[in-house]
Amino acid sequence: MESLKFEVIKETTPGEKFKQLFEKNWPAYRAWYLDEGEAARPTYLECVSALKKYMPELFPVYEQILELLDADDIQARFLSLYQPPPFYSGCSQLIVKREEDALIRNYDFPPMLCEATIMHSQWLGKSVIAMSDCVWGALDGINDSGLAVSIAYGGRFVQGEGFGITIVLRYVLETCNTVQEAIKAFKRIPVHLDYNIALLDKTGGHATLFIAPDRELCVSPANTSTNHQDAGGQETLFLEDSKTRLDALNQLASSYLQSIQEITLQFLQPPLYRPQQKFQSGTLYTAAYLPQQGKVHYLWPAQSLTLSFDQFTEQEVHIFYQPT
Repeated sequence: MESLKFEVIKETTPGEKFKQLFEKNWPAYRAWYLDEGEAARPTYLECVSALKKYMPELFPVYEQILELLDADDIQARFLSLYQPPPFYSGCSQLIVKREEDALIRNYDFPPMLCEATIMHSQWLGKSVIAMSDCVWGALDGINDSGLAVSIAYGGRFVQGEGFGITIVLRYVLETCNTVQEAIKAFKRIPVHLDYNIALLDKTGGHATLFIAPDRELCVSPANTSTNHQDAGGQETLFLEDSKTRLDALNQLASSYLQSIQEITLQFLQPPLYRPQQKFQSGTLYTAAYLPQQGKVHYLWPAQSLTLSFDQFTEQEVHIFYQPT
């Protein structure tokens, strides 16, 4: 039976908890980072130059992390997340406009490759709650300005020059207040793979961004996204159920009789929920972000966890993925 232990931690700036998180995950990340050989990865100078150019506000945090970890050359290059090896995941995303607004997502990925860490931090003045990836990146999250964001893989196997998406997500959460500010950031920061980005802020502003390294960013009013992009007429799907899940999301988006809670529970049912025993990238968690409350609900079929900026308790949550 597949299982994961989600760790919920709070640390204002990178310190001992951050260091422990890095040390626990570094052997696996090192193997992944060097899988194509060291020469395939950019030099330290290239990494630092790119980070300074595109995300200068984040660079002092990067330097602080390197000092904290006494990082060597490989670790420093990895932590820049500039031109990393490709990584692919599933995911379903829905922006709901009901009695209040919500961004609901399923994250689909193999358990052994998930960091499973929910971190509350305040690196650049903003409080951020995020699901960590690559130690200081983010898979999804919310900041105390009421901006929520999540990512899904876009579906094509095209690669280009740019950053791993999770560090860009972190940057947006650390520096942006609104959807429009986030869109401007995503437009100017290059990303190395296809991604679909869901954005929602506490004013009700929302957008879905279709990002690709070989074409212009597409800003859409769509409330739904899975693991394909319509642009370009591509028919081959990274995950063959991507269109099925998108149809299910569109039905939920148009079903105005259901509450946010009722809609969120649908993410625990097929086709949105993808059992680990059936899929290589099964659903690891459901997250429902409520920007107006500064709150997030994490859900699993048999458990749930609610966190907010006002009520955030460090804990461990053990999840066992049952057959569905």
